Amino acid sequence: MKILLIKPSALGDIVQALPVLTGLKRQWPDAQIDWIVNDTLAPLLEGHPCLRRTIAYPRQRWTGLHRLPEIRRWGQRLAEEKYDLTLDMQGLLRSGLMAWAAASPRRIGLASAREGARLFYSELVIDNALSAAERYLTCLEHLGIAPQPLDFQLRAQVPRPAGLEQPYLALHPYSRWRTKLWPWRYYQELVDAMPGQRFAVVGEGPWFPLDAPGRLVDLRGRLTLPQLVSTLDGAQAVLSTDSGPAHIAAALGRPTLVLFGATDWRRTKPAGSQVFVQTAGLFCSPCLKRKCWRDTQVECMGVLDPQRMRDLLTSFAS
Repeated sequence: MKILLIKPSALGDIVQALPVLTGLKRQWPDAQIDWIVNDTLAPLLEGHPCLRRTIAYPRQRWTGLHRLPEIRRWGQRLAEEKYDLTLDMQGLLRSGLMAWAAASPRRIGLASAREGARLFYSELVIDNALSAAERYLTCLEHLGIAPQPLDFQLRAQVPRPAGLEQPYLALHPYSRWRTKLWPWRYYQELVDAMPGQRFAVVGEGPWFPLDAPGRLVDLRGRLTLPQLVSTLDGAQAVLSTDSGPAHIAAALGRPTLVLFGATDWRRTKPAGSQVFVQTAGLFCSPCLKRKCWRDTQVECMGVLDPQRMRDLLTSFAS
């Protein structure tokens, strides 16, 4: 049996969809399963024990009409694979077209799909669950497969970067939404409040100073995706914004403290057995907005006390 999974992005969503992959492999151990993923995110899936291969989708390159011949050849190669089953968990026009190009006898997609993607499916999955992870698992239920929600089988594939030989806490301070960011100064307050603790700082975003001589390894902007996985996997605990690395840490089974403000933790909380959520609970939160409308900007993140985070991280690291 040959199965094609379509979930090109985003980082956190790909992680939350992994239990679908492992569930399919558990049901059909001899199945050959491929996954279409954005080329920039493909390293996350490479080496996964349940995958035959990843199929890179070069989204950033395919932006003009002059790329149509290349896109057409790519689609033809999908059809030549003769997949028995295609499952689209992205639910957008481009992923629906991918499912159509694969020409499988069964093309399954989510009922919540947008942009006309539903036109390209032969079967629809009713996905009324609140969280993304639960919605993806309804695909297994549609196929008569009992889901195991925390079965990610995500593993570090490369050694940890130099400097991380001793126990450490990992900090990930970044997000694409400004309203998801914890104030920069709070990270310094947190580090200062834990004088005997080592830290590793990861992620990509605006630079801000963070200083702890001899106790802090600054890896911001320096890690490949496999190195990020290995860094999070080796941490005693992880503090993160609502972002992709939080989902990775949770899938690896690390104690993961996630800070929520503008976004709804019930919808986007990482799936994992050791996930801990901190939210201010202001009347305007969650607003689901990228820009704060209040006079006190992003107050929902500002009221999350660094001392409270210190106490929680200390308990995780002990």
